[in-house]
Amino acid sequence: MNARGIYQLGRGIALKWRPDIVAVTAAAALMLLLAAATGCGTQTSAPPDAPAVALTRPAAVSTAAPATSALSAAAEAQDGGTDTEAAASPAHSAAAGEGLTEAEVTAAHDRIMTGIYERTVPSVVGLRVVKTLVVGGRNMPQGDFFARAAGSGFVWDDQGHILTNRHVVAGADRILVTLSDGTQAEAVVVGADADSDLAVIRITDESVRPPPIALGDSDLLKTGQLAIAIGDPFSRGFSMTSGIISAVGRTINPQDSTFSVPRVVQHDAATNPGNSGGPLLNRNGEVVGINTQIISDTGVFAGVGLAVPINLARLVAPALIADGRYEYPYIGIRGTSLSRDIARAMGLPADTRGVLVLDVGRDSAAARAGLRGAGGRTTLVNGAELPVGGDVITAIDGAPVAGMDELLAYVVEHTRPGDTAEFAILRDAAPMTISITMGARPR
Repeated sequence: MNARGIYQLGRGIALKWRPDIVAVTAAAALMLLLAAATGCGTQTSAPPDAPAVALTRPAAVSTAAPATSALSAAAEAQDGGTDTEAAASPAHSAAAGEGLTEAEVTAAHDRIMTGIYERTVPSVVGLRVVKTLVVGGRNMPQGDFFARAAGSGFVWDDQGHILTNRHVVAGADRILVTLSDGTQAEAVVVGADADSDLAVIRITDESVRPPPIALGDSDLLKTGQLAIAIGDPFSRGFSMTSGIISAVGRTINPQDSTFSVPRVVQHDAATNPGNSGGPLLNRNGEVVGINTQIISDTGVFAGVGLAVPINLARLVAPALIADGRYEYPYIGIRGTSLSRDIARAMGLPADTRGVLVLDVGRDSAAARAGLRGAGGRTTLVNGAELPVGGDVITAIDGAPVAGMDELLAYVVEHTRPGDTAEFAILRDAAPMTISITMGARPR
């Protein structure tokens, strides 16, 4: 595939598509060494097959490939000491003063990475999924055919619940969970959410209860921090790759949703077919994301991995376990981040930040509150036609909104259907506040 696309990290052959994803390992060894010196679903198949008010970006391109059958905390776990003890240790003094030898730095790196893997891999699982495809028609055989998929996941709690990607287990007739020690057990889908591409499954054998993994805080991530991916790529067994957090605050569109996922984590730890649903870890071995997609011009790994933030999973997973679904709040607008050119065209200071409302959905929460859209009004600036005239949202409940991603993130993370939020807006350049009572996102 030559056009740039966003690919789900899966393995398999689907009835209508058969891309291959081959990952290229990326690592942040140099950064890690300096720090030490100083401180997705698989699909195989046997042959025989957005609402106007949605806050969306261009749809992602899904794919699958052929299937086959935390530095300080890490050092603490290895050496048994506290951070204070480590700071006073001879090794730390040498690092801060005389410096570690190359061999010592390499050994410290090895201990840290090995320790993270050994502590977390018992909580990571490989998934084998069987789906029934009913096909038939002219020039096609009648009957049932089976698609096989593979992916990864991680243990959410001590009740046998496992978090993974929805696209790994959607339509599953049978799910086989494989643990790192070789134990296998059947699982069933408890709940799934297309808008976040997350799903929870549960191991049915109550005698199989692997330990839950530690969760981190994706809001604390910063570009340049260590990123580690663990999973079961190519169904060849568990493996680990590492890199760095390349960016935070990305937005993606899941395959089967018209809505966007905010605060997505971009990283360059190699993620291969079968890594879908597996954990992205920080330097402490805590989950900060769920590996979901890659961006590539060719369909092979090109150093851009995308993970759903764990803080979104903290909201969605408990609801999936309790109710089988998650109810999102909904404003009912289509908008765009306010650019300098649009701001000038609307008579606003060029450095004004916010979201220009383009359209307001009929009978939506925004419509009931009186929010106004641009209504198709445009103006020509430097040969480009730009929208103008709608309300500009600048803050919600006092929290500044710099653009569309921030608006979506705030609504998803801080409100629920039925909640009322105060929206600070600019209408014809005049500031005002309106109250919007959130609706429920349409299914």
